[in-house]
Amino acid sequence: MHLSSKRFVPKVTPEIIAVGGGKGGVGKTCFAANLAVEIGQKGWRVILVDCDLSCSNLDTVLGAHPERRLDHFFHQRGIKDLGSVAQQTEYTNVRLVAGTTGLLDVANPRFQQKEALTRELQRLDADVVIADLGAGAHLNTLDFFLVSESNGIVVLTPEKTSIDNAFKFLRSALYRKIERFYKSPEVAALLRHNVTLREFIRAVREAEAFDPAVKRQICGEMVALAKSMRPKLVVNRVNNEYEAQLTSNILSKSLREHLMIEPEYLGCMVFDSVVSEAVNSGVPFVMSHPRQPISSCIAEMVNRLGYI
Repeated sequence: MHLSSKRFVPKVTPEIIAVGGGKGGVGKTCFAANLAVEIGQKGWRVILVDCDLSCSNLDTVLGAHPERRLDHFFHQRGIKDLGSVAQQTEYTNVRLVAGTTGLLDVANPRFQQKEALTRELQRLDADVVIADLGAGAHLNTLDFFLVSESNGIVVLTPEKTSIDNAFKFLRSALYRKIERFYKSPEVAALLRHNVTLREFIRAVREAEAFDPAVKRQICGEMVALAKSMRPKLVVNRVNNEYEAQLTSNILSKSLREHLMIEPEYLGCMVFDSVVSEAVNSGVPFVMSHPRQPISSCIAEMVNRLGYI
């Protein structure tokens, strides 16, 4: 599905693209880095932010040697400024906010620190902010994923374990969104005991804690919250487009049936041995191997996102 193209004008507030997924090792960081470089080549100002607070490595993939990291942001006194941590890379229009050192105090930031980072992501002086998230469904990761108005990009592979974990990640994101919307202990209690949104809605209808009018309102709002999520799916390490479409269709069917979420298939990255070579050399493959099929995959997804 091709999204409408974006007019090339400087943005007052950046468009945020959060790249997440339930399983580690699916290629989120490699995808985020190459996406940023490709968008930067189109003339858009991009800031890559490594939001993996425990095992960051975006700087390694980019071959960067940052002097400042997110640690500096968290330790800033007074008004915090994420832009001051962003450093220019060797790639056109691409700056980097390198991740933390992974020490305990920054791997588990206080609530106020996380809120400050979330707020500052939306204030960066850029056209596009790409946030590379950590693996899993920790609350920090989910909150960063939900900052994106487009509800982010989920990267997965064709394996069943990856499909299952992508589903669980998006379910956690939806439940986190519902939990933050209501701030109700009764709703939070129901969330912890229902595997699907349909079961959750049924539990609300049967709950004695709410009167009939409130039940109808809550059920309607929850459906609206689910339908407002439009995650984009990227299937990595596939042999061909057919395998990617099949993987996307399997996950999409489960999301529609159980969570009432309608995802969008963004594209795929074909299996290519140049990826390991590019990561080890610290040069994104869209630069080191621009004519390879996998680089064409990135270019097609950038076009579908509207950065033409």
